[in-house]
Amino acid sequence: MKLWKKELAAFAGVALLTALAAGTAFAAESRTKITSVSLTIDSDIAVGDSGGSVTATANGSNYDVTDVDIVNDDGEWVDGDVPRVEITMEADSDYYFASMSKAKVTLKGDKATYVSSRREDSSSTLIVTVKLADLEGTMEIDDVSWQNDNSTVATWETTSGAVSYQVRLYRGSSSVGSAVSTSSEYYNFVSSITREGEYYFKVRAVNSNNKKGDWYESDYIYVDEDMLARIKAGEFNNVTNNSGSTANAPGNTQQQASWIKDNVGWWYRYANGSYPTNGWLQINGQWYCFDSVGYMRTGWIRAGDGKYYYCDLTNGNMLTNTWTPDNYYVDASGAWVQGRTR
Repeated sequence: MKLWKKELAAFAGVALLTALAAGTAFAAESRTKITSVSLTIDSDIAVGDSGGSVTATANGSNYDVTDVDIVNDDGEWVDGDVPRVEITMEADSDYYFASMSKAKVTLKGDKATYVSSRREDSSSTLIVTVKLADLEGTMEIDDVSWQNDNSTVATWETTSGAVSYQVRLYRGSSSVGSAVSTSSEYYNFVSSITREGEYYFKVRAVNSNNKKGDWYESDYIYVDEDMLARIKAGEFNNVTNNSGSTANAPGNTQQQASWIKDNVGWWYRYANGSYPTNGWLQINGQWYCFDSVGYMRTGWIRAGDGKYYYCDLTNGNMLTNTWTPDNYYVDASGAWVQGRTR
């Protein structure tokens, strides 16, 4: 009889636990499941800006957008950056979110791509991460002209969407040679001007995705007999660029590549007078980073791969396998090792 009572008690205990579990499941199922969401996204982030804003609007019912956060807003946006945005939604009191895959999240408005999602607060909160389209600066070019009426130097104003430029020289209606590339905002055509006549040039921007902009055309200069003789005598081989420094024409090997310091900062001049911009360059075994107008960058730098690198405040070279002055560790590639501090 005692054994029977124990078994009955055990059975009752199991029944009670089962009932409790069923009650819990029943309570969870009392809310209505939201199985898909739709959002309209609007962004005003632009190359050259610091910050910017993104708005998201819920297109469906039973949930609302409560927060929009740009998670990689680390300073001035540059060409090729990909903004990432976290969008937080809250379900109405009698609803909850199901697990959301890419197929269940519809994105409208500005071009955006689903990255991931997660649920919080007993699935009453859904946070969706999206990435916006790669940022592109303007490809329009202003102030396309010769340096002066008696010059072989083509000049133009830099544009935010360009990492390089293509330029092409014309005499009359015929092109002189093929298009050449430069990272500078000028080019000396002295080696291409070998005959008298009217000359003009065209220039277009090339962005980080190798997309090419429209051609922009300069005015004319006339190269007469006297100017042609001076060109052949080498008077136009050395020119003053927009930084106020002397740069040699392409093909002139008298000038060596070197570091230059002006009243703004340090920049690196190639032997042909041009200089690196918008990226990294290895010089004598050390990596350096240059801004959009060619000056050496220092301190923490967020690269196109999304990782952070540190360039020495004095010398500009990227640090590797060491601690930074503010006590963060960078690995052999120069990338910051997250979570490793001292």
